[in-house]
Amino acid sequence: MLYRRIAVFLLVLFAGTLHTAHAESVRIGAGAGYKRLLTELNTAFTAQTGVAVEETYGHMGHVTTQAKEGGRIDIVFGDMDFLQNVQGLTVERFLDIGQGRLVVAWATGVSMEKPSDLLQPGIDRIALADSKNAIYGKAGMEFLTRSGMLETLRPRLIEVSTVPQVTAYLISGEVKAGCINLTDALGIRGKIGGFAVVDQALYTPIRIVGAVLPGASGKPDVARYLEFLGSSTAKSFVEKYGL
Repeated sequence: MLYRRIAVFLLVLFAGTLHTAHAESVRIGAGAGYKRLLTELNTAFTAQTGVAVEETYGHMGHVTTQAKEGGRIDIVFGDMDFLQNVQGLTVERFLDIGQGRLVVAWATGVSMEKPSDLLQPGIDRIALADSKNAIYGKAGMEFLTRSGMLETLRPRLIEVSTVPQVTAYLISGEVKAGCINLTDALGIRGKIGGFAVVDQALYTPIRIVGAVLPGASGKPDVARYLEFLGSSTAKSFVEKYGL
């Protein structure tokens, strides 16, 4: 009878362990500008596997701060140049996702066709993400500098924290134009006047990657997620959002 009770106890304990392991979700963090892409991609992954994905989006400085606190995030998505230079952030490996593209977008009712149209006198409010910490803010500032437009446009610039804040201003008409990423522009194209892709020679190439944090790839559900990222389904989402 004693042996039977022990056997039942061990069976219950083992089953509970399996349930706990299965209940573990994949935890990802990313810049706010990639929320639309990753939300759609993660929904497809969960539908296919039943594994939940916990998502953290926002300013990359805040996201990487959480990533440095061990165990809170498994994979961080963002710009390779930024992620490999975050002090105190240890990365197991980088997984290529795609190439980021900068665009100039304009509000409904604004008459523009190309990036250089920012010089029009009527384009008096131009939004830009944080030019020190947000990758598309940096790219936007490089574009304005290399194109020779910065000094003329500097008084018109409004710097905010993230790309989604720029898009919100564009949608509301709070600004006439703004520098955002192609992924976000495609997501809001029905709510703005239009957008034009910036010549890639005018800013440093943007390599979008998934930074896999130490120990994450050893987790079964994270391993499944990483495998999914290489699938044709995931690649179709990446292409849809302009990467």
